Amino acid sequence: MNWNDLRYFLVLAEEGSLSGAARRLRKEHTTVARRIESLESDVGTKLFDRLPRGWQLTTAGQNLVPVAERVEQEALSFERQAKGDEGAHGVVRISVPPVAGRVLFAPRLARLLTAHKGLEFEIIGAANVVNLARREADIAVRMVTPREPGLITRKLLELGVGLYGAAGYRDQVPEPDWEFCGYEDTAYGASKKEWVRTVLGRELPCRFRADDTETVRQFIAAGHGVGVLPRYLGDKDDRLELIHADTDGHGRETGWLVVHPDMRRSPGVRLVMDALIKAADEIAEEFQI
Repeated sequence: MNWNDLRYFLVLAEEGSLSGAARRLRKEHTTVARRIESLESDVGTKLFDRLPRGWQLTTAGQNLVPVAERVEQEALSFERQAKGDEGAHGVVRISVPPVAGRVLFAPRLARLLTAHKGLEFEIIGAANVVNLARREADIAVRMVTPREPGLITRKLLELGVGLYGAAGYRDQVPEPDWEFCGYEDTAYGASKKEWVRTVLGRELPCRFRADDTETVRQFIAAGHGVGVLPRYLGDKDDRLELIHADTDGHGRETGWLVVHPDMRRSPGVRLVMDALIKAADEIAEEFQI
């Protein structure tokens, strides 16, 4: 059997749908279905019932989940240790929020590639929190507080945020009629919604949500409503007007460096960690908001 199919099996078991598993695995849903069918053929039993509302584990599939989890943990431990013992070469997978990665960190990480010809970077601009234990990334920058046990974390920087509207929005739309351009129902989205409630003294109606900052910015600029953006992004957009700044510091975004303990020994990962820490110092100095 192809042991990598166990990963597809476990992710599909957790997600319960091909589309959800495909997003997690960053594969086409047809690929996920094909790998599951291959696994079922190899083990000689049906693992999922294909139902209209999703893929549901059969009894045999349910019994195999804990076994597959143990196999996966051992395989990942092997892989992490092997990568930790290698030299400063090969691919380092870095997860960063899409906008922060593109605007703040990517230009500074490019210097490291210039200095170390043996390194390769794969930047994962994911709004979701990747699973470092499963090697979905080697190292991560997160704008939400890490909660998983056993990971090494370091506070990188704090950045200001503001409530923005399109230029002239608050002059054209009475405040009682304002709408909120929000984020998905995550810890990040909830914190931004709560900050706006504190600033305005009430909760705004929200008919639009997105899982990335850039989409929220475009809706604000189009005049749909007001929304929360990091100052390094909103202040540089001439289409936007700052309505409220986080002058009390309650809305500030904290960036965290997160890595699995097994990966810290990798020379390539250590180089990236040092580069991210240096980049954070430069960013904090440039955007003293």
